[in-house]
Amino acid sequence: MFTYYKFPLDSDFIINLAQKKPDYKSRINEFAISSLKFLESDKIRQFALDKIDKSKKKYQFVEILTSNYRTADYKILMDIVQKSKSEHIIENLARSYVDIFEANKTKECREPLEALYNKMNCGIHRNDVVRLLLENNVISDKIKNEIKFDSDIKTREM
Repeated sequence: MFTYYKFPLDSDFIINLAQKKPDYKSRINEFAISSLKFLESDKIRQFALDKIDKSKKKYQFVEILTSNYRTADYKILMDIVQKSKSEHIIENLARSYVDIFEANKTKECREPLEALYNKMNCGIHRNDVVRLLLENNVISDKIKNEIKFDSDIKTREM
């Protein structure tokens, strides 16, 4: 439930679960990590940055920045998307980046969102990416010209 709604009690409880070794039978660690995206604290931010820095699966920790984004974090997000090759990972990043930049309106969104746009082929998330680029008034002429031919009608209409 707390991967969709903010945990109402002390965030230390959730961060302690997130820091435990993953248990693939119960997935409590995975759900705790996902619930951190709604909680804001220096401790949670540092947990996310440490995991992003050290983990092979950086994409699993990016969404924590939704409530813990700071100026210049776009550089971290840009680095992750540039190094990502898998279509599955790009799809996960798209969901996370959309959440991050919906919660944190900034012109810094341009580079990571455009990099994602250029790597993805999911019409739904491409639509969200284009919408956010337009909302932040940072869409490039290249993408502006390209969306006229997008496979998604709603994206073409933008």
